[in-house]
Amino acid sequence: MDADYLKPATRRRVPRVPGPESRVPIARHESAERANWRRVAVTAALALTLAACNVGPEYVRPDAELPPRFDQAVESVNPPAAVVSEVWSAFKEPELDALIDQALKANTQIAQALARLDETRALAGLSFFSLMPTVTADSGVQRNKPSNKDPFIPPDVGTTDTYRLGFDATWEIDLFGSLRRQSEAIYREVDARAAALDAVRLSVVAETAQAYFELRGTQAQLAVQERNLANLQENLDILRKQLEAGRGTELDVTRANALGLSVAAQVPQTRAAVSAQEQRLAVLTAQPVARLRAQLAPHKDLPALPAMVAVGTPTEWLARRPDIREADRLLAAEVSRIGVETAEFYPKLTLTGAFGVTAQSFGKLGSEAQRWNYGPGLSWSFLDFGRVRQRVRAQRAVADGAVARYQETWLKALEETENALAGFRAWNESCAAL
Repeated sequence: MDADYLKPATRRRVPRVPGPESRVPIARHESAERANWRRVAVTAALALTLAACNVGPEYVRPDAELPPRFDQAVESVNPPAAVVSEVWSAFKEPELDALIDQALKANTQIAQALARLDETRALAGLSFFSLMPTVTADSGVQRNKPSNKDPFIPPDVGTTDTYRLGFDATWEIDLFGSLRRQSEAIYREVDARAAALDAVRLSVVAETAQAYFELRGTQAQLAVQERNLANLQENLDILRKQLEAGRGTELDVTRANALGLSVAAQVPQTRAAVSAQEQRLAVLTAQPVARLRAQLAPHKDLPALPAMVAVGTPTEWLARRPDIREADRLLAAEVSRIGVETAEFYPKLTLTGAFGVTAQSFGKLGSEAQRWNYGPGLSWSFLDFGRVRQRVRAQRAVADGAVARYQETWLKALEETENALAGFRAWNESCAAL
């Protein structure tokens, strides 16, 4: 039976299933569609393979010429394991620690820097989506009434309705890394913003500590003035009694009175300075001044200066400074933008496509009303190379300026650290000599 069935004559006599004419064209149509989509997939895969190319220079951090050790550092306090991160903790001052914690949590300058960081992070997330296809949904209905006087339209055409539903897609294939360099630049700016936030935090900590010590020093000065004023008033009373008893002179009384008035005139200025420093601390810690006064003891002696703080070598200490990290990341971002401009020398490939249905009534929006299109597009501004070349040169100049700023940041950081160590060392030596 099998052999007879496979004979050509037998196969022609096999009963035919009703409606083969409707199935054979559909099968051919489906095969054609599969072939079309296969070509799309091959094109996309080829584009993604080509997109592995990035033009423009890669960032290499410039070398900084630093001495092996700080000139003003003490040899015995330079082991790397002993480098202090929270320098203010060396004062062992609980009130200062509490104020700094409050400032780090509530300071408005820190809040602004954090908002700028969040903004840059959001823009970085947006740059990621520039690498992805853009898909737009489209739908609408339109009623059309052509002119009866239009020579190109038959006179019997009346009012028509058009219903449409579908979507459009556009995908710029990043062949030479322009979009990736843009994304790389903005992510490097995110790192720079994070370093700037750390710099603001350190600045707020330093301002808070300075305001606290100035407040305590001014309070101590006010206490001394008030004690001196009380002693001078007591001495003036004694001199007046002696004068009344005939054992003193008018000159002694006048001198004592003048000295007392001089000290009394200084007290209001010192009280105003105390109030100003309290207000400054209240702003830094973002709280009402009344709450700050309740938090602080009325009078407290200044803490003793700690021994020289361990800072490590210049390479170890300065590399941790946020201003240097910020300058480094900003320089790296400018180098990435050289690649963005360089990519304009090369062609751009864009894949576009659309799919939808269009009909003259809503009920006819079915499979027979389908419409679709797809295809690649290539654009190349090769006639504009002169402008592109100048933009690349301009961006390279911007990067050169960023290199100079980076080197200047290192030099200033070294200068500030050496000066701070010298001043700190001098204060310790002065206190030891007293």
